Amino acid sequence: MVARGTSSLLSGATMQHFPEIQLSFQEARVLGCLLEKEILTPGSYPLTHNSLLIACNQTSSRDPITRFTGEEVSEALRGLSEKYLVEKTLGGRAPKFEHCLQDVLSMHPSERAVLTVLLLRGPQSAGEIRQRTDRLHTFASLDEVEETLTWFIEYPHGPLVRRIPVGEGRRVETFAHLLSPAAADSPSVTGAPPAAADTPAENDWRAAIEARLASLESEIAELKAGQAP
Repeated sequence: MVARGTSSLLSGATMQHFPEIQLSFQEARVLGCLLEKEILTPGSYPLTHNSLLIACNQTSSRDPITRFTGEEVSEALRGLSEKYLVEKTLGGRAPKFEHCLQDVLSMHPSERAVLTVLLLRGPQSAGEIRQRTDRLHTFASLDEVEETLTWFIEYPHGPLVRRIPVGEGRRVETFAHLLSPAAADSPSVTGAPPAAADTPAENDWRAAIEARLASLESEIAELKAGQAP
């Protein structure tokens, strides 16, 4: 795999890199949702604040399950904006938000897919990552997943992913991102056990429902904004 560096955030600005840039748990969840929805529901992307709140708190494809408040999402968006990772787009009745991760970290689709599921679902084995990235990117083999993970582990400016060896109840080696503290530090984690792995049919059904719900929330927000004095 060809190594690639990072690009400048702003002309004349001090170069920043991951893992020098550290995210809060809430910022990591918001960034992961923006990455995911850009691929899975492009018709609803960029996302309104309400759509992003729903995406953060959805109960499928998330571990841990959270109960973020609107203010927590707003605070995460402010933090990501200050790190040049999110931009607000205007022009509709309600402002929308899109990520700018590509300005900080240049990735192939395979690397982007792996980072997305690590941000949204916590530590996972290479096999779980391959299964859960299926709708984001198709890996031909487990070796390709492990090659992608190695790119993150050997990232020139410092590792972005770490290996968690077998032991302490873990039967297989797992991998976790290093962009933010452990999710357990967040007061918005529900403590509910992670949902069982979804079948492909269940994933498609859930994605369709979530996309429609996000679209409706966006339309309602725009209508309310249009009626405001």
